[in-house]
Amino acid sequence: MTDISTIAIIDDDAGVRSAIEDLLRSSGYQTEAFSEAAEFLRSPDITHCDCIVSDFQMPETNGLDLLWTLRFRRIGIPVIIVSALMSTTVQVEVAKAGAFYFVEKPFAPEIFLEAVRSAVANSPEWRRAASSR
Repeated sequence: MTDISTIAIIDDDAGVRSAIEDLLRSSGYQTEAFSEAAEFLRSPDITHCDCIVSDFQMPETNGLDLLWTLRFRRIGIPVIIVSALMSTTVQVEVAKAGAFYFVEKPFAPEIFLEAVRSAVANSPEWRRAASSR
């Protein structure tokens, strides 16, 4: 039996969140959706997720804050940042904070799903690296 990977989706836009959730579920993933990063971070056991897909620009805790919080807590889950703000500055900031991948909105489903597949495949290595920091 194959384990089904769980993807956490964090986006303040309910329509975007739902569309990403539908795409991932139709591709065989389990999903957990959150309207804000703080809600996700308050979850009792966030470490069971194999990948996090997060919007970059959200009220209160944004995608960059999420990345730094996960890094500080030594939680090694690959994070894919999705954003309509595709500036070089944003890309550099999220890369420094430890993002696994950056996907520009709107995105082609196949490009997004390839990023998710790659993140899930690398999830065990990210967990080991985070625990040794």
